[in-house]
Amino acid sequence: MRFSLGLLGLALAAACGQQRPTLTEADRSAVADTVKRIVIGVFVAASRRDAAGLVSGFAADADAQPIVWNGVAKPTIASLRATADTFYGAIAGLETQPTGEIRAIVLAPDGAAAEVSFTFTITTKSGERVPGQGVATALLRKRAGGWKIVHWHESEEHFDAVMGHVFGAHR
Repeated sequence: MRFSLGLLGLALAAACGQQRPTLTEADRSAVADTVKRIVIGVFVAASRRDAAGLVSGFAADADAQPIVWNGVAKPTIASLRATADTFYGAIAGLETQPTGEIRAIVLAPDGAAAEVSFTFTITTKSGERVPGQGVATALLRKRAGGWKIVHWHESEEHFDAVMGHVFGAHR
């Protein structure tokens, strides 16, 4: 009798428990493709030195977590855009691109992560070309308006030295 009651309890718990929606492989593939497109959009906007385009892939401030860009945490989309505008205005050119596959991981129907290595070349106002490389990670969430980046962190190798070459002094 106790065994039967125990099974009944487990069955009720399972029946009443919240069912997580499952994703088909086609769903996962579609989410991964969307995530990759958004991440590529960040690199394309950066290469155009387009701060508005850069932040267009990010969620509104209420959903976004601090964004770490070029080694500095930005608490709002407005501060990220202002920093990008200032940086882009201080250089003559920027070429940046993923160096390999963008690894997209579908976490849930409304959540995904991505990681990608990238290279960049900054052209200074004097014409010097300064290369570098780094890695970026992103968390994305799907909201009513679609998929957006809620957290971004990029780290560049020896970034202080790169900025020293670009601006003539370490930050």
